[in-house]
Amino acid sequence: MMKLQNADGTTTWYEECGDPQHPTMVLLHGIGADHRMWQPQLERYPNEGYHVLAMDMLGHGQSSKVKSLTLQDWANQITDLLQAKGVDRCILMGVSMGGVIALSYVAQYPDRVSRLVVSDTFGELKTFQAKMLGVVSVFGFHMYKLLGPKMLANGMASTYKAPFAQEARTYFEAVSLEVDFDQLVLARKAINQIDVLNQLRTLSVPALVMAGDQFGAWFVDMNKRIADSLQDSHFVEIPQSMDPSNLVNPAAFDKAVLEFLR
Repeated sequence: MMKLQNADGTTTWYEECGDPQHPTMVLLHGIGADHRMWQPQLERYPNEGYHVLAMDMLGHGQSSKVKSLTLQDWANQITDLLQAKGVDRCILMGVSMGGVIALSYVAQYPDRVSRLVVSDTFGELKTFQAKMLGVVSVFGFHMYKLLGPKMLANGMASTYKAPFAQEARTYFEAVSLEVDFDQLVLARKAINQIDVLNQLRTLSVPALVMAGDQFGAWFVDMNKRIADSLQDSHFVEIPQSMDPSNLVNPAAFDKAVLEFLR
């Protein structure tokens, strides 16, 4: 793990793998997770010819805890890391919360992104079902703060109980015991503000959008709407997978990513 002091005084911890001369990938994890969510990709992508940076986002992992949090704060965090590494343009990849952050970033700074990969995410919360998801998620973190991290770990064990999701189950059971629920409330409120689908329509950045099939048609459709908003996009539905697909079905996720990047 490496440490970077950001311009706003916060600290980013991140993992760096691969040859810095190779194209740089920045990996953005989901809510309640950290850079270790990307373990399958950290092991594989450097061998496929990529320089990989996997961050702990603000409010997560070893990076700074914060008193307030916005999508712009995370965008600044990404920019600070790219500047520190002397990287002008990156392949930006985000799953779940990381996908929201990636969409927000590319909408603001399209010139800094050569390719975009997002999965199991959303670009707006406009429908009743989507808005309720945002509200219930904030309420859920407040409840888990009262109930304790062991209850969240049990909830994760139930969510990822399918035989094909065992790697995700093991990871989330462990990481759930380390989370700061106040930070997760701030993070969830921040991603609930995303509203970029109209902005995405003006972008020409090549994009891959994916979604696991296990959360139902409405979740897949939410991701398809992102792909439909981008001028140059490809959509892949990943079988036997759910948020985060990179960890639940890394073989199918990586196959789609590497084919897209070639």
